[in-house]
Amino acid sequence: MGIVWVVATLLLSRLSSQVDLLRFPIAWAGVLVALDGLARWRRGLSPLRSPADWVAAAVASVVFWDVFELVNLRLHNWWYAGVSPSPWAGGLFAAASFATVLPAVRLGLAQLPPGPQWVAAIEARRIKLLAGLAALALALAFPRFAFPLAFIFLWPICEALAGVRVRLRVMALGLPLGLVWESLNWRCARGWSYTIPFFERPKLFEMPLPGYLGYLPFALEAVAALALLDKLRPHLRGKRAAPALIGVLLFHALAEHLGRGQTVLSFSR
Repeated sequence: MGIVWVVATLLLSRLSSQVDLLRFPIAWAGVLVALDGLARWRRGLSPLRSPADWVAAAVASVVFWDVFELVNLRLHNWWYAGVSPSPWAGGLFAAASFATVLPAVRLGLAQLPPGPQWVAAIEARRIKLLAGLAALALALAFPRFAFPLAFIFLWPICEALAGVRVRLRVMALGLPLGLVWESLNWRCARGWSYTIPFFERPKLFEMPLPGYLGYLPFALEAVAALALLDKLRPHLRGKRAAPALIGVLLFHALAEHLGRGQTVLSFSR
């Protein structure tokens, strides 16, 4: 069903400009269904077993990607086109798109060999935290040369906060998921393009070929973010759930407001 959904979305997007404007999140819904079905077929269950699991992963995913959107205000490595003139519609579309990242990684982990994808590691937590912050500082201070650090810094920070060490084998998820992400964005009426220093050509879809190497550490930080989510979830239930959700919405609104004036081609200054 997931594969049929993706194929149908791609075909309809060629016939309708309105569908093409919504192509990415609609197609990614099919990808998530397909990955969920594959996990259930191979292992008998899904890592996202309940609606609460889906909501938690999706909400955390919006925060996760909004961090990169804020970093990109300094890097200017990717730009958006086809964004709705309505800030509300644009923000909702962005949230729906960003919400797919961590659920896809969570479902992708179920396709790897059995075993824990991270292990407890309380040693060197301060060093990891400082290393991540230093990588972020360098990326922001020297964006033309240190921009690759923008896709590494969250890995040690999330590991330090979660008290885990992510197994390197999860990097196997990076390229397959990255290729799907970029292919669904290709020639999309509402999508993104890259302007990466020194690596403009050749491109596969919209991404310069060397840029795909960034998906390897990106997989590590996405899995580390999931480990941090698992640690935080017990503390965000009940009465704390609503304030946490409101905080996410406000954070997303801020990121959208700032990005709209700088990284959206239709409105940027």
